[in-house]
Amino acid sequence: MFSCMYLQYTGVLGAFNCQGGGWCSKSRSNKSAPDCSKSVTCLASPKDVEWNQGKNPISIKGVNTFAVYMFQQNKLKLLQPSEKIEISLDPFTFELLTVSPVRVLPKKLIQFAPIGLVNMLNTGGAIESVEFEEHEDSLSLVRIGVKGCGEMRMFASEKPIACKIDGEGVKFHYVDKMVKVQVPWLSSSRSTLVEYLF
Repeated sequence: MFSCMYLQYTGVLGAFNCQGGGWCSKSRSNKSAPDCSKSVTCLASPKDVEWNQGKNPISIKGVNTFAVYMFQQNKLKLLQPSEKIEISLDPFTFELLTVSPVRVLPKKLIQFAPIGLVNMLNTGGAIESVEFEEHEDSLSLVRIGVKGCGEMRMFASEKPIACKIDGEGVKFHYVDKMVKVQVPWLSSSRSTLVEYLF
């Protein structure tokens, strides 16, 4: 089974292997039929996301690269728009791909793409706003509004100089081209502002 979901700043592709399982009306529970349960392999691409759907379509005009975060594998891959990634699934397993268009900060040519809160199944759904600005002193700032708490990740082609949460400097990690920041629970009614200074 293959599923696609449009979010405000990212897309989500879901791949599910449901073979060999089903509802048994006699026992009123899910039952497994091992002889029908097989591993499957599928291909997924940024082109599978319906970018032009929804109330606020995401423009991907001029986007040459997408950051694809694999939820179960906890890995990030960079793909061209038509490039495909192979996903192998054992019976009753799934993989969720958060697909984010890579943007470029013009002055420094730094690439970035918000991923979201990786402790949530709907990783990119936590992102409520994305802004960036460049200053005359050649510093660049990326601001991401996040709803929820947990580990926020963003793809960045270079390590940031600093990170802030609601204006306060915080520790961050830069591993495998991902910036990792812990976002604390502040309030259910407002977004937390995560800032990345390059």
